[in-house]
Amino acid sequence: MVFASLFRNRSGSGGKILVAFASQTGAAERIAWLSANALVAGKDRVVRVAPLGALSVTEIAEAGTLLVVTSTYGAGEAPDSARAFVRKQMAQTPALKTLSYAVLALGDMKYDATFCGFGRGLDRWLAAAKARRLFDVVCVNGDDDVAAMTKWSEQLNRLGAQTSAEALMPGPPRDWLLDERRLLNPGSPGGEAWHLGLVPKDTAQLNWTAGDIAEIWPRNSEESVTAFLARHELDGGLSFRWRGQWSFLRDIIAHSRLPQPHEVEGIALQWLVDRLESFATREFSIASLPDQGRMELLVRKAVKDDGSLGLGSGWLTQGCTIGGVVKLRLRPNPNFHPPNDGPQLLIGAGTGIAGLRAHLFYRQQKKLGDAWLLFGERTRAADLFYGDDLKAWQADGTLARTDLVFSRDAVPKKYVQHLVAEQGAEIGRWVRERSASILVCGGLAMAAGVQDALVAILGEESLDRMTQDGLYRRDIY
Repeated sequence: MVFASLFRNRSGSGGKILVAFASQTGAAERIAWLSANALVAGKDRVVRVAPLGALSVTEIAEAGTLLVVTSTYGAGEAPDSARAFVRKQMAQTPALKTLSYAVLALGDMKYDATFCGFGRGLDRWLAAAKARRLFDVVCVNGDDDVAAMTKWSEQLNRLGAQTSAEALMPGPPRDWLLDERRLLNPGSPGGEAWHLGLVPKDTAQLNWTAGDIAEIWPRNSEESVTAFLARHELDGGLSFRWRGQWSFLRDIIAHSRLPQPHEVEGIALQWLVDRLESFATREFSIASLPDQGRMELLVRKAVKDDGSLGLGSGWLTQGCTIGGVVKLRLRPNPNFHPPNDGPQLLIGAGTGIAGLRAHLFYRQQKKLGDAWLLFGERTRAADLFYGDDLKAWQADGTLARTDLVFSRDAVPKKYVQHLVAEQGAEIGRWVRERSASILVCGGLAMAAGVQDALVAILGEESLDRMTQDGLYRRDIY
Protein backbone atom coordinates (compact mmCIF):
# COMPACT_ATOMS: atom_id res chain seq x y z
CA MET A 1 0.00 0.00 0.00
CA VAL A 2 1.49 3.35 -1.05
CA PHE A 3 0.21 6.74 0.06
CA ALA A 4 2.40 9.44 -1.46
CA SER A 5 2.80 12.83 0.19
CA LEU A 6 4.04 14.27 -3.11
CA PHE A 7 3.65 13.24 -6.76
CA ARG A 8 6.95 14.66 -7.94
CA ASN A 9 9.67 12.11 -8.68
CA ARG A 10 7.20 9.23 -8.58
CA SER A 11 6.09 7.38 -11.66
CA GLY A 12 4.36 4.16 -12.51
CA SER A 13 2.28 2.61 -15.24
CA GLY A 14 -0.71 2.55 -12.93
CA GLY A 15 -0.82 6.35 -12.84
CA LYS A 16 -1.48 8.64 -9.93
CA ILE A 17 -4.68 9.58 -8.18
CA LEU A 18 -5.36 12.46 -5.80
CA VAL A 19 -8.27 11.86 -3.43
CA ALA A 20 -9.28 15.20 -1.91
CA PHE A 21 -11.87 15.77 0.81
CA ALA A 22 -13.75 18.71 2.26
CA SER A 23 -15.48 17.59 5.42
CA GLN A 24 -17.57 19.36 8.05
CA THR A 25 -18.37 16.48 10.41
CA GLY A 26 -15.86 13.86 9.28
CA ALA A 27 -18.08 11.77 6.96
CA ALA A 28 -16.44 12.98 3.74
CA GLU A 29 -12.95 12.49 5.15
CA ARG A 30 -13.81 8.92 6.18
CA ILE A 31 -15.14 8.00 2.72
CA ALA A 32 -12.12 9.62 1.05
CA TRP A 33 -9.69 7.45 3.01
CA LEU A 34 -11.72 4.30 2.45
CA SER A 35 -11.87 5.07 -1.29
CA ALA A 36 -8.11 5.60 -1.36
CA ASN A 37 -7.53 2.32 0.48
CA ALA A 38 -9.58 0.54 -2.17
CA LEU A 39 -7.66 2.20 -5.01
CA VAL A 40 -4.19 1.16 -3.86
CA ALA A 41 -4.98 -2.38 -4.98
CA GLY A 42 -3.15 -1.38 -8.19
CA LYS A 43 0.51 -2.19 -7.54
CA ASP A 44 1.96 0.64 -9.61
CA ARG A 45 -0.57 3.26 -8.60
CA VAL A 46 0.36 6.19 -6.39
CA VAL A 47 -2.53 7.51 -4.31
CA ARG A 48 -2.43 10.71 -2.33
CA VAL A 49 -5.11 11.81 0.15
CA ALA A 50 -5.30 15.49 1.06
CA PRO A 51 -7.72 18.11 2.38
CA LEU A 52 -9.12 20.07 -0.55
CA GLY A 53 -8.50 23.32 1.30
CA ALA A 54 -4.75 22.63 1.46
CA LEU A 55 -4.36 22.16 -2.31
CA SER A 56 -3.20 24.66 -4.89
CA VAL A 57 -4.33 24.72 -8.53
CA THR A 58 -0.83 23.56 -9.49
CA GLU A 59 -1.10 20.47 -7.31
CA ILE A 60 -4.53 19.71 -8.75
CA ALA A 61 -3.25 20.11 -12.31
CA GLU A 62 -0.43 17.64 -11.61
CA ALA A 63 -2.79 15.05 -10.15
CA GLY A 64 -3.60 13.11 -13.29
CA THR A 65 -6.85 11.89 -11.74
CA LEU A 66 -8.69 13.84 -9.05
CA LEU A 67 -11.45 12.32 -6.94
CA VAL A 68 -13.19 14.73 -4.57
CA VAL A 69 -15.40 13.72 -1.65
CA THR A 70 -17.12 16.75 -0.16
CA SER A 71 -19.98 17.71 2.08
CA THR A 72 -22.05 20.88 1.83
CA TYR A 73 -22.49 23.31 4.70
CA GLY A 74 -25.27 25.83 5.26
CA ALA A 75 -27.01 27.15 2.16
CA GLY A 76 -24.95 25.29 -0.42
CA GLU A 77 -21.61 26.52 0.90
CA ALA A 78 -18.24 24.87 1.31
CA PRO A 79 -17.26 23.21 4.59
CA ASP A 80 -15.11 25.35 6.87
CA SER A 81 -11.87 23.72 5.75
CA ALA A 82 -12.52 24.64 2.10
CA ARG A 83 -13.62 28.27 2.53
CA ALA A 84 -10.21 29.65 1.60
CA PHE A 85 -10.06 27.28 -1.39
CA VAL A 86 -13.31 28.76 -2.71
CA ARG A 87 -12.11 32.31 -2.26
CA LYS A 88 -8.60 31.84 -3.65
CA GLN A 89 -8.62 28.89 -6.06
CA MET A 90 -12.18 28.79 -7.36
CA ALA A 91 -12.11 32.53 -8.05
CA GLN A 92 -9.89 31.73 -11.03
CA THR A 93 -10.51 29.53 -14.05
CA PRO A 94 -7.33 27.52 -14.57
CA ALA A 95 -6.42 25.29 -17.50
CA LEU A 96 -6.87 21.70 -16.34
CA LYS A 97 -7.07 19.94 -19.72
CA THR A 98 -4.82 17.06 -18.61
CA LEU A 99 -6.90 16.34 -15.49
CA SER A 100 -9.58 13.68 -15.16
CA TYR A 101 -11.94 14.07 -12.22
CA ALA A 102 -15.07 12.93 -10.41
CA VAL A 103 -17.01 14.29 -7.43
CA LEU A 104 -18.89 12.52 -4.65
CA ALA A 105 -21.14 15.10 -2.97
CA LEU A 106 -22.66 14.43 0.45
CA GLY A 107 -25.85 16.22 1.44
CA ASP A 108 -29.32 16.09 2.93
CA MET A 109 -32.45 16.23 0.76
CA LYS A 110 -34.34 18.21 3.39
CA TYR A 111 -32.29 21.16 2.11
CA ASP A 112 -33.76 20.59 -1.33
CA ALA A 113 -32.78 23.88 -2.99
CA THR A 114 -29.13 23.59 -1.94
CA PHE A 115 -28.80 19.78 -1.82
CA CYS A 116 -25.12 18.94 -2.40
CA GLY A 117 -24.66 22.55 -3.51
CA PHE A 118 -20.92 22.82 -2.95
CA GLY A 119 -20.17 19.47 -4.58
CA ARG A 120 -22.19 20.42 -7.65
CA GLY A 121 -20.48 23.81 -7.78
CA LEU A 122 -17.05 22.19 -7.58
CA ASP A 123 -18.01 19.83 -10.40
CA ARG A 124 -19.02 22.81 -12.58
CA TRP A 125 -15.78 24.66 -11.77
CA LEU A 126 -13.63 21.70 -12.79
CA ALA A 127 -15.64 21.26 -15.99
CA ALA A 128 -15.24 24.96 -16.82
CA ALA A 129 -11.48 24.50 -16.44
CA LYS A 130 -11.69 21.88 -19.25
CA ALA A 131 -10.94 18.94 -16.95
CA ARG A 132 -12.40 15.64 -18.18
CA ARG A 133 -15.33 14.42 -16.11
CA LEU A 134 -15.01 10.66 -15.55
CA PHE A 135 -18.68 10.36 -14.62
CA ASP A 136 -21.52 12.56 -13.41
CA VAL A 137 -21.37 13.95 -9.90
CA VAL A 138 -22.76 11.40 -7.44
CA CYS A 139 -25.03 13.01 -4.83
CA VAL A 140 -25.53 11.15 -1.56
CA ASN A 141 -28.56 11.74 0.65
CA GLY A 142 -27.46 11.04 4.22
CA ASP A 143 -25.38 8.19 5.58
CA ASP A 144 -27.56 5.32 4.33
CA ASP A 145 -27.98 6.12 0.64
CA VAL A 146 -27.14 2.66 -0.70
CA ALA A 147 -28.00 3.50 -4.31
CA ALA A 148 -25.64 6.50 -4.47
CA MET A 149 -22.80 4.71 -2.69
CA THR A 150 -23.24 1.75 -5.06
CA LYS A 151 -22.73 4.11 -8.01
CA TRP A 152 -19.58 5.50 -6.41
CA SER A 153 -18.14 2.08 -5.56
CA GLU A 154 -18.85 0.79 -9.08
CA GLN A 155 -17.00 3.74 -10.59
CA LEU A 156 -14.07 3.23 -8.20
CA ASN A 157 -13.92 -0.40 -9.30
CA ARG A 158 -13.74 0.72 -12.93
CA LEU A 159 -10.66 2.69 -11.91
CA GLY A 160 -9.13 -0.48 -10.51
CA ALA A 161 -10.40 -0.43 -6.93
CA GLN A 162 -11.76 -3.38 -5.00
CA THR A 163 -14.67 -2.20 -2.88
CA SER A 164 -18.45 -2.12 -2.40
CA ALA A 165 -21.09 0.25 -1.09
CA GLU A 166 -21.22 -1.62 2.21
CA ALA A 167 -17.46 -1.26 2.69
CA LEU A 168 -17.71 2.52 2.30
CA MET A 169 -20.78 3.06 4.49
CA PRO A 170 -20.63 3.54 8.27
CA GLY A 171 -22.41 0.37 9.40
CA PRO A 172 -25.56 -0.34 11.42
CA PRO A 173 -26.76 1.47 14.55
CA ARG A 174 -26.49 -0.14 17.97
CA ASP A 175 -29.07 -0.54 20.72
CA TRP A 176 -28.93 1.90 23.63
CA LEU A 177 -31.43 2.29 26.46
CA LEU A 178 -32.99 5.58 27.53
CA ASP A 179 -31.89 5.89 31.15
CA GLU A 180 -32.91 9.46 32.07
CA ARG A 181 -35.00 12.32 30.69
CA ARG A 182 -35.15 15.65 32.48
CA LEU A 183 -36.54 19.04 31.42
CA LEU A 184 -33.83 21.65 31.98
CA ASN A 185 -35.74 24.86 31.25
CA PRO A 186 -39.29 24.84 32.69
CA GLY A 187 -40.93 28.20 32.13
CA SER A 188 -38.58 29.20 29.32
CA PRO A 189 -39.93 31.53 26.62
CA GLY A 190 -38.19 29.26 24.12
CA GLY A 191 -38.70 25.61 23.25
CA GLU A 192 -38.30 22.89 25.86
CA ALA A 193 -34.73 21.60 26.25
CA TRP A 194 -34.39 18.07 27.62
CA HIS A 195 -31.35 16.38 29.14
CA LEU A 196 -31.20 12.71 28.08
CA GLY A 197 -29.06 9.90 29.48
CA LEU A 198 -28.45 6.75 27.41
CA VAL A 199 -26.63 3.54 28.32
CA PRO A 200 -25.44 1.01 25.71
CA LYS A 201 -26.41 -2.64 25.70
CA ASP A 202 -22.80 -3.32 24.72
CA THR A 203 -20.32 -1.37 26.87
CA ALA A 204 -17.81 -1.48 24.00
CA GLN A 205 -19.92 1.34 22.54
CA LEU A 206 -18.66 3.63 25.32
CA ASN A 207 -15.99 4.79 22.92
CA TRP A 208 -15.94 8.32 21.57
CA THR A 209 -14.00 11.56 21.78
CA ALA A 210 -15.14 15.01 22.88
CA GLY A 211 -16.71 16.59 19.80
CA ASP A 212 -18.18 13.40 18.33
CA ILE A 213 -21.79 13.04 17.20
CA ALA A 214 -24.65 10.67 18.01
CA GLU A 215 -26.83 9.70 15.05
CA ILE A 216 -30.29 8.73 16.31
CA TRP A 217 -32.83 6.62 14.39
CA PRO A 218 -36.27 8.09 15.19
CA ARG A 219 -39.13 5.62 15.07
CA ASN A 220 -42.85 5.07 15.22
CA SER A 221 -44.35 3.95 18.51
CA GLU A 222 -44.37 0.25 19.31
CA GLU A 223 -48.16 0.30 19.42
CA SER A 224 -48.50 1.76 15.93
CA VAL A 225 -46.00 -0.74 14.48
CA THR A 226 -47.81 -3.68 16.07
CA ALA A 227 -51.16 -2.39 14.83
CA PHE A 228 -49.83 -1.92 11.28
CA LEU A 229 -48.42 -5.46 11.12
CA ALA A 230 -51.64 -6.96 12.52
CA ARG A 231 -53.89 -4.94 10.19
CA HIS A 232 -52.03 -6.14 7.10
CA GLU A 233 -51.31 -9.65 8.48
CA LEU A 234 -47.53 -9.22 8.11
CA ASP A 235 -44.85 -11.25 9.89
CA GLY A 236 -42.57 -8.78 11.67
CA GLY A 237 -39.92 -11.48 12.10
CA LEU A 238 -39.13 -11.72 8.38
CA SER A 239 -35.72 -10.36 7.33
CA PHE A 240 -34.97 -8.04 4.41
CA ARG A 241 -31.97 -6.17 3.04
CA TRP A 242 -32.63 -2.54 4.01
CA ARG A 243 -30.38 0.52 4.19
CA GLY A 244 -27.38 -1.69 3.49
CA GLN A 245 -28.09 -4.16 6.34
CA TRP A 246 -30.25 -7.21 7.07
CA SER A 247 -33.16 -6.11 9.28
CA PHE A 248 -36.40 -7.56 10.63
CA LEU A 249 -39.57 -6.28 9.01
CA ARG A 250 -40.76 -5.01 12.41
CA ASP A 251 -37.67 -2.77 12.68
CA ILE A 252 -38.00 -1.61 9.07
CA ILE A 253 -41.62 -0.58 9.65
CA ALA A 254 -40.66 1.08 12.94
CA HIS A 255 -38.16 3.37 11.24
CA SER A 256 -40.22 4.25 8.16
CA ARG A 257 -43.24 6.36 7.32
CA LEU A 258 -46.26 4.09 7.79
CA PRO A 259 -47.86 3.53 4.38
CA GLN A 260 -51.54 4.21 3.79
CA PRO A 261 -53.78 1.12 3.28
CA HIS A 262 -53.98 1.67 -0.49
CA GLU A 263 -50.17 1.62 -0.64
CA VAL A 264 -50.03 -1.86 0.90
CA GLU A 265 -52.99 -3.86 -0.34
CA GLY A 266 -52.34 -6.29 -3.16
CA ILE A 267 -48.58 -5.71 -3.56
CA ALA A 268 -45.63 -8.01 -2.98
CA LEU A 269 -43.93 -7.61 0.39
CA GLN A 270 -40.45 -7.11 -1.14
CA TRP A 271 -41.87 -4.39 -3.37
CA LEU A 272 -43.32 -2.69 -0.30
CA VAL A 273 -40.03 -2.85 1.62
CA ASP A 274 -38.10 -1.44 -1.34
CA ARG A 275 -40.41 1.56 -1.50
CA LEU A 276 -40.78 2.41 2.17
CA GLU A 277 -39.75 5.95 3.02
CA SER A 278 -37.25 5.56 5.83
CA PHE A 279 -36.91 8.28 8.43
CA ALA A 280 -33.75 10.32 8.19
CA THR A 281 -31.38 10.08 11.14
CA ARG A 282 -31.05 12.99 13.55
CA GLU A 283 -27.65 14.19 14.73
CA PHE A 284 -26.86 15.44 18.24
CA SER A 285 -23.66 16.71 19.82
CA ILE A 286 -22.59 14.40 22.64
CA ALA A 287 -22.50 16.22 25.98
CA SER A 288 -20.51 13.67 28.01
CA LEU A 289 -17.40 11.47 27.93
CA PRO A 290 -17.27 7.65 27.81
CA ASP A 291 -15.76 7.20 31.27
CA GLN A 292 -18.93 8.71 32.74
CA GLY A 293 -20.54 5.37 31.87
CA ARG A 294 -23.26 6.74 29.63
CA MET A 295 -24.01 9.17 26.83
CA GLU A 296 -25.73 12.46 27.59
CA LEU A 297 -27.54 14.62 25.05
CA LEU A 298 -29.35 17.96 25.16
CA VAL A 299 -32.39 17.91 22.85
CA ARG A 300 -34.65 20.84 21.97
CA LYS A 301 -38.23 19.64 21.41
CA ALA A 302 -39.36 20.96 18.03
CA VAL A 303 -43.02 21.95 17.75
CA LYS A 304 -44.46 22.52 14.27
CA ASP A 305 -46.96 25.23 13.33
CA ASP A 306 -49.83 22.73 13.58
CA GLY A 307 -48.79 21.75 17.11
CA SER A 308 -47.31 18.39 16.14
CA LEU A 309 -43.82 17.49 17.31
CA GLY A 310 -40.68 17.10 15.26
CA LEU A 311 -40.06 13.45 14.45
CA GLY A 312 -36.70 12.98 16.15
CA SER A 313 -36.99 15.38 19.05
CA GLY A 314 -40.63 14.48 19.70
CA TRP A 315 -39.83 10.80 19.96
CA LEU A 316 -36.79 11.31 22.19
CA THR A 317 -38.41 13.82 24.54
CA GLN A 318 -41.88 12.32 24.69
CA GLY A 319 -42.49 9.13 22.69
CA CYS A 320 -39.69 6.88 23.88
CA THR A 321 -40.26 5.34 27.32
CA ILE A 322 -37.61 5.22 30.03
CA GLY A 323 -35.83 1.92 29.51
CA GLY A 324 -36.85 1.91 25.84
CA VAL A 325 -34.43 1.06 23.04
CA VAL A 326 -32.81 3.87 21.06
CA LYS A 327 -31.05 2.97 17.82
CA LEU A 328 -27.85 4.99 17.79
CA ARG A 329 -24.68 5.16 15.72
CA LEU A 330 -21.54 6.96 16.86
CA ARG A 331 -20.01 9.26 14.28
CA PRO A 332 -16.41 10.43 14.72
CA ASN A 333 -16.21 14.17 14.12
CA PRO A 334 -12.47 14.92 13.84
CA ASN A 335 -13.14 18.51 12.81
CA PHE A 336 -14.46 19.16 16.33
CA HIS A 337 -12.03 17.09 18.38
CA PRO A 338 -9.84 18.88 20.97
CA PRO A 339 -7.30 20.92 18.95
CA ASN A 340 -4.57 20.90 21.58
CA ASP A 341 -4.07 21.40 25.31
CA GLY A 342 -3.42 25.15 25.12
CA PRO A 343 -5.72 28.05 26.05
CA GLN A 344 -9.16 27.74 24.51
CA LEU A 345 -12.21 29.89 23.78
CA LEU A 346 -15.52 28.00 23.75
CA ILE A 347 -18.38 29.91 22.11
CA GLY A 348 -21.97 28.75 21.75
CA ALA A 349 -25.66 29.30 22.28
CA GLY A 350 -28.72 27.23 23.13
CA THR A 351 -28.29 23.47 22.92
CA GLY A 352 -24.81 24.12 21.53
CA ILE A 353 -23.67 23.99 25.16
CA ALA A 354 -23.85 20.19 24.77
CA GLY A 355 -20.81 19.92 22.50
CA LEU A 356 -18.89 22.46 24.58
CA ARG A 357 -19.74 20.59 27.79
CA ALA A 358 -17.91 17.47 26.55
CA HIS A 359 -14.83 19.58 25.81
CA LEU A 360 -14.95 21.14 29.26
CA PHE A 361 -15.17 17.69 30.85
CA TYR A 362 -12.12 16.74 28.77
CA ARG A 363 -10.18 19.77 29.97
CA GLN A 364 -11.26 19.13 33.56
CA GLN A 365 -9.98 15.55 33.36
CA LYS A 366 -6.61 16.70 32.05
CA LYS A 367 -6.46 19.59 34.56
CA LEU A 368 -5.79 22.02 31.73
CA GLY A 369 -7.49 25.21 32.94
CA ASP A 370 -7.21 28.28 30.71
CA ALA A 371 -10.67 27.93 29.13
CA TRP A 372 -12.95 30.89 28.41
CA LEU A 373 -16.66 30.22 27.84
CA LEU A 374 -18.85 32.73 25.99
CA PHE A 375 -22.44 31.46 25.93
CA GLY A 376 -25.88 32.85 25.14
CA GLU A 377 -29.49 31.81 25.76
CA ARG A 378 -32.89 33.43 26.35
CA THR A 379 -33.28 34.01 30.11
CA ARG A 380 -30.97 33.49 33.06
CA ALA A 381 -33.84 32.31 35.25
CA ALA A 382 -34.87 29.40 32.99
CA ASP A 383 -32.11 28.78 30.43
CA LEU A 384 -28.83 28.57 32.30
CA PHE A 385 -28.19 24.98 31.21
CA TYR A 386 -25.81 22.93 33.36
CA GLY A 387 -25.32 25.77 35.84
CA ASP A 388 -23.92 23.40 38.48
CA ASP A 389 -21.30 22.17 36.01
CA LEU A 390 -20.29 25.75 35.25
CA LYS A 391 -19.83 26.48 38.97
CA ALA A 392 -17.71 23.34 39.40
CA TRP A 393 -15.48 24.25 36.44
CA GLN A 394 -15.07 27.77 37.76
CA ALA A 395 -14.20 26.46 41.22
CA ASP A 396 -11.53 23.99 40.04
CA GLY A 397 -9.96 26.37 37.52
CA THR A 398 -11.11 24.60 34.35
CA LEU A 399 -12.92 27.82 33.42
CA ALA A 400 -10.63 30.79 33.78
CA ARG A 401 -13.37 33.08 32.55
CA THR A 402 -17.12 32.79 31.90
CA ASP A 403 -19.19 35.37 30.03
CA LEU A 404 -22.93 34.74 29.68
CA VAL A 405 -25.58 36.71 27.82
CA PHE A 406 -29.37 36.25 27.89
CA SER A 407 -31.22 37.86 25.00
CA ARG A 408 -34.63 38.29 26.67
CA ASP A 409 -33.06 39.89 29.75
CA ALA A 410 -31.49 42.72 27.75
CA VAL A 411 -32.98 45.76 25.99
CA PRO A 412 -32.24 45.78 23.13
CA LYS A 413 -31.75 42.05 22.77
CA LYS A 414 -28.16 40.92 22.98
CA TYR A 415 -26.73 37.68 21.61
CA VAL A 416 -23.47 35.80 21.96
CA GLN A 417 -22.07 37.29 18.73
CA HIS A 418 -22.50 40.75 20.31
CA LEU A 419 -20.63 39.46 23.36
CA VAL A 420 -17.79 38.27 21.11
CA ALA A 421 -17.59 41.65 19.42
CA GLU A 422 -17.54 43.46 22.77
CA GLN A 423 -14.68 41.27 24.00
CA GLY A 424 -12.74 41.68 20.75
CA ALA A 425 -9.59 43.15 22.24
CA GLU A 426 -9.21 40.39 24.83
CA ILE A 427 -10.11 37.65 22.34
CA GLY A 428 -7.46 39.04 20.00
CA ARG A 429 -4.90 38.92 22.81
CA TRP A 430 -5.75 35.30 23.69
CA VAL A 431 -5.32 34.27 20.05
CA ARG A 432 -2.32 36.38 19.03
CA GLU A 433 -0.29 36.30 22.25
CA ARG A 434 -1.35 32.97 23.73
CA SER A 435 -2.16 30.94 20.57
CA ALA A 436 -5.61 30.08 21.90
CA SER A 437 -7.84 27.77 19.88
CA ILE A 438 -11.52 28.53 19.27
CA LEU A 439 -14.46 26.10 19.37
CA VAL A 440 -17.96 27.17 18.25
CA CYS A 441 -21.05 25.00 18.77
CA GLY A 442 -24.69 25.81 18.05
CA GLY A 443 -27.11 26.98 15.37
CA LEU A 444 -26.27 28.22 11.90
CA ALA A 445 -27.35 31.83 12.42
CA MET A 446 -25.39 32.12 15.67
CA ALA A 447 -22.29 30.60 14.08
CA ALA A 448 -22.47 33.01 11.14
CA GLY A 449 -22.74 36.00 13.49
CA VAL A 450 -19.84 34.75 15.62
CA GLN A 451 -17.72 34.22 12.52
CA ASP A 452 -18.40 37.77 11.31
CA ALA A 453 -17.35 39.06 14.73
CA LEU A 454 -14.17 36.94 14.70
CA VAL A 455 -13.27 38.10 11.18
CA ALA A 456 -13.59 41.71 12.38
CA ILE A 457 -11.32 40.92 15.36
CA LEU A 458 -8.72 38.63 13.78
CA GLY A 459 -9.01 39.15 10.02
CA GLU A 460 -10.17 36.65 7.42
CA GLU A 461 -6.69 35.42 6.54
CA SER A 462 -5.88 34.73 10.18
CA LEU A 463 -9.14 32.83 10.69
CA ASP A 464 -8.48 30.79 7.54
CA ARG A 465 -5.01 29.89 8.84
CA MET A 466 -6.49 28.84 12.16
CA THR A 467 -9.00 26.66 10.30
CA GLN A 468 -6.26 24.96 8.28
CA ASP A 469 -4.16 24.47 11.42
CA GLY A 470 -7.13 23.00 13.31
CA LEU A 471 -7.27 25.87 15.80
CA TYR A 472 -10.72 27.14 14.73
CA ARG A 473 -13.31 24.36 14.81
CA ARG A 474 -17.09 24.41 14.58
CA ASP A 475 -19.96 22.01 15.21
CA ILE A 476 -22.98 23.75 13.78
CA TYR A 477 -26.49 22.76 12.69
